[in-house]
Amino acid sequence: MSNQQATVSALFDLAITAERAAEELYRGLAARFSHHPQVAGFWQEYAADEVGHAQCLETIRSKLSAEQLAAPANPAVFEQASWTARFSVAHALEQIRNLENAYQLASELENAETNSVFESLTGDFALAQMSRSFLRAQLSNHVAKIAAFPDRFGDKASRLGIKALGDKNAQGACQ
Repeated sequence: MSNQQATVSALFDLAITAERAAEELYRGLAARFSHHPQVAGFWQEYAADEVGHAQCLETIRSKLSAEQLAAPANPAVFEQASWTARFSVAHALEQIRNLENAYQLASELENAETNSVFESLTGDFALAQMSRSFLRAQLSNHVAKIAAFPDRFGDKASRLGIKALGDKNAQGACQ
């Protein structure tokens, strides 16, 4: 997009699209690990968090004036959002062979631009300080879940042994 199109409204569109893509990714991971209910449940929780993030952004955007939405977006944040909009969920899911791959992908995604764009938008446009604090805490809890993943699902060697459905080596993955 050109700078003339890099409006606050377009930034919200990109950020909401990124949150929906993350939701789709986590639902895909839940499906790829449906043979391990605890793992699938974890990815479903993450997908639900992404739904909440998108709804939060939609709510904030709906409360902005036409002038605010038409204003130029922060160029650095807009570039980050543009990068996340190019993320291919289908390609990412094709690369998942085991739980370790899924964990690494989720770690990268949760520590990448998507969350910094969300944090920037909620920090800049959330209407009340209490809302900002709540949203920061919610995002912090979301990121903390992936940090606790190894405690919940074992070390790297264990995660390598949990094969994703659809992987040609996943035969016997339920054992």
